[in-house]
Amino acid sequence: MTMRVRGVVMLVAGLAIMGLASCGHYNCASGANFGSANCTPSGGGISQGPGGTGSATAAFVFVADAAGTGTTGTIDGYTLNTSASTFAATPSYTAPATPLNDGGVGLVVAQEKFLYTGFPSTEQILGWSIGADGTLTAAGSPYTAPFMSTVPAGLGTQSIMVNPAGTLLFFSTLHDKVYVYQIGSGGVLTEATGSPFSVSFGGNLATDGLGNYLYITDASGHTGTGIAAYVIGSTCATAGSACTLTPVPGSPFVGANYSMWQVQGEPTGNYLIGTTGQSVAVNGTDNDNLYVFGITTSGANAGAITQLGSVSTGANSPLGIAVQSNTNGNLVYSFGIEDSVPALGFNPVDGFSLSSTGTLTQLSTSPFSNAAVGDQGELDQSGAFLFVYGAILNESTQTFTYQMGAFDVGSDGTLTQPTSTLTLTNGGYFAVTDPQ
Repeated sequence: MTMRVRGVVMLVAGLAIMGLASCGHYNCASGANFGSANCTPSGGGISQGPGGTGSATAAFVFVADAAGTGTTGTIDGYTLNTSASTFAATPSYTAPATPLNDGGVGLVVAQEKFLYTGFPSTEQILGWSIGADGTLTAAGSPYTAPFMSTVPAGLGTQSIMVNPAGTLLFFSTLHDKVYVYQIGSGGVLTEATGSPFSVSFGGNLATDGLGNYLYITDASGHTGTGIAAYVIGSTCATAGSACTLTPVPGSPFVGANYSMWQVQGEPTGNYLIGTTGQSVAVNGTDNDNLYVFGITTSGANAGAITQLGSVSTGANSPLGIAVQSNTNGNLVYSFGIEDSVPALGFNPVDGFSLSSTGTLTQLSTSPFSNAAVGDQGELDQSGAFLFVYGAILNESTQTFTYQMGAFDVGSDGTLTQPTSTLTLTNGGYFAVTDPQ
């Protein structure tokens, strides 16, 4: 019997040592064992209705493979080529070695040129430059990082992130600290002067779409209690200059309106999209809504947030979300698992458009049953492709098979699959980038 089952809470302590359980949102063992602020968005807004996809024909995907082969783990590489209708292992790719049985704390791309992750077992950050053919070359790493053992690998996919410009790398820790690194020439990392910074709580990270503010959701136990907000100092990315993370007035924002599992920014910097992450399979109860927060973009309360509204996904509780980051991109997708306990499958992907006034509207072609292959998703930088990722447990062998689907994003947000779903022997955190 094969089942798709997801667990989160039990993984917080175990992810650092479990080779096959290495991503924040994924499916594991079988179920039997198993404050308000004055917030008036400003700026140019975004286009009304669906749209904003790119014209890319290829993308690279990297997956942290904690199991690896022999005595080390690896970072595996895959290439989507829609011109050739292929999605497969990257040709002539040599997988860089990573610590064995250490799934890391996330995987992020900066500037479409550099790839970063951290490993608790060796207390290191590893970084690579991404070649035009999708191959990886070490970029000044490894970097010693004793705090890495306190980065909450099991709390989500956003414990590590970069700002939209790809000039800063952030790590959130269980000790309520944020570490900030500058990304310099060739992808070399330098810890910013002033780092680490004390914050209200550790959890999932996000910035607004312009990279002016840092937001942290208190996502411990997979039940959010609030959102902390900080102004990112304008000199943080300047080598040799002091960096600051200054609390936004009213932060942290707590209460029912701010109890989010994760939030993500959209391109204009006017809004955050959030999900509580609640589902029957994980929390015992559903929350089928996505939420929109307006960001105060100027004045004394710059960076403050207010919940503007919500939209129901129907019956598909969103555990994760993906938001277009490309200019004029206004599409939002959500992912989750079925309500049954144990969960027997993934929900269809839901798609929405975000208006210039902060209204989320479900796409007329949503939900997308053809994309029900995982409970995580990520868009490429052009907004042309959506990658959906999940894991399946074979009960008879007690082994995982990871799967990833690549989907073309139409001008109306419709998802079509140009190739078959890719099956991976091993898997973990993943990151997507367009070729340079």
